[in-house]
Amino acid sequence: MKKLLLSIVLILLSSLSASAIYFDDDGIQQGYRGFADFSYTLGVGDWGKNHDRIGIMTSHGYQIAPQFFAGVGVGFNYYFNGHDELCSLPVFAHFRSDILDEEITPYIDLRVGYSLIDVKGVYINPSVGCRFELTDDIGLNVGVGYTMQQAEYIFYYGSEKKNCGGIDFRVGIDF
Repeated sequence: MKKLLLSIVLILLSSLSASAIYFDDDGIQQGYRGFADFSYTLGVGDWGKNHDRIGIMTSHGYQIAPQFFAGVGVGFNYYFNGHDELCSLPVFAHFRSDILDEEITPYIDLRVGYSLIDVKGVYINPSVGCRFELTDDIGLNVGVGYTMQQAEYIFYYGSEKKNCGGIDFRVGIDF
């Protein structure tokens, strides 16, 4: 488990040195774009309320137009509730739209994929937020969303797939 977490952290850190998109008076330009972020998810609902989690994610792709990004990503979530410790590794397609061509812009974001390790199942994470331009190459992103994480719960009579959902608070950078 420690090796997996260390590997993910190293991937995130190494991605920061990659060649990034640039911004000019016309806004975000086409080309490579990457994201690295940290999140806290407050579990909600019958099956998620006792499963808060912290996570790190990175995604990389192509800025197709000034307002549209498409890429792929991977993350690591650590679930905790005092007596259970679970992990998930979501692998996802990432779509994002920065609404305005301004230094400060709202955005909408969608991550859709599948999660592996302890919490396995469909992963969907729509969110909204705001991007603040820090430099010509780096932006700060702050957002909130909902994570729908399918999970298989095992009972004495069998198992059921349930939504282990949560309200997601996210802060990160794009480069």
